[in-house]
Amino acid sequence: MNKNYRDLTIAPFSFLTPSLTTISITMLCLLIPQILLLLISKAFSSVILIAISIFASVCAEFTSNKIRHTNTIFDFTAVVQGLFIGMFIPQNYPMLPVFFIVFLSLLMVKYIFGGNAESWINPVAYTVIIIYFLGISFFPEFLITKMYLETGNPGMQLIQNGDIPVLKFDSSITFWLNTHIFSHIGIEIPTGYLSMFWDTQSPIPAFRFNLLTLLSSMILISVSIINWIVPTSFLLTYGILVRLFSQTPFTGLVGQGDLLLAFLTSGTLFVAFFIVDFYGTTPITNFGKLLYGVVVGIIAFFITGCGTSPIGAMFTVLFANVISPIILLIEDKIYSIWINKTIRNNNYA
Repeated sequence: MNKNYRDLTIAPFSFLTPSLTTISITMLCLLIPQILLLLISKAFSSVILIAISIFASVCAEFTSNKIRHTNTIFDFTAVVQGLFIGMFIPQNYPMLPVFFIVFLSLLMVKYIFGGNAESWINPVAYTVIIIYFLGISFFPEFLITKMYLETGNPGMQLIQNGDIPVLKFDSSITFWLNTHIFSHIGIEIPTGYLSMFWDTQSPIPAFRFNLLTLLSSMILISVSIINWIVPTSFLLTYGILVRLFSQTPFTGLVGQGDLLLAFLTSGTLFVAFFIVDFYGTTPITNFGKLLYGVVVGIIAFFITGCGTSPIGAMFTVLFANVISPIILLIEDKIYSIWINKTIRNNNYA
């Protein structure tokens, strides 16, 4: 038997879920178009910051392995973490501090909260929040003011006042869509929202290309890279609360909230499909995932409101992570009750 070891397989067994390496490589591939668009739009500083963040993340993983005397192959998870962190750094943030902040923050995560498999704190959210506190002045301001909210249509006010840039092709395409498609179902999209779908031109890369993020999410869910329960329950809960109550304290109206503004700003879609369900930070069972998504949606409503928050999504994820262990305990309790009930039924049979 001189069979080469490369010919050995685990057949007839197969993996129920993709490996971390497969997940990481898939996410990297899906985010390459966004990096290319950053280059095309000449956001070179953002691309450099992303590269620095990835390098710092890989260095933190390498240092951690050396300290622990662990010999591991190259970990694409570290690349994904660095890429995600870089996507939430404003393009005007100083480059040198980014390396040290990302490197030290991720190193702390590995020792205080555990590694990817057992950590309940999302390392991306944790690191971005530290970057925020150490450089608040580099982050964009919260655009929605009380005056905008009192008008009952803050999205349109932001667009009309130039706070949200409108692309050149927006008016003509919006007119065509409203005339030939949306008019048949009795709705109309205002000028400016198409620009938010394609490119918000935010200084934070994760906030920019919402259409690409949506397309990536479809692929991630269709190939079972991410579970649909958490992001769907999060967006549904957040959307319902925004639609029903975001205008109520200011205008007294119910059911008049701007869903597009909420979903297309603050990095809401990027967080929903790439960050919220990060490895090891969410519950295991479908019930736990559903409950977790609902909790994230509620927290997002109270922190980010109806959109344009520069950092609210990261605080949302971090606060939700604090709730995650409680949900895990509930899962364990329900599972224990089910096991005990099954054992008793079997004994009586």
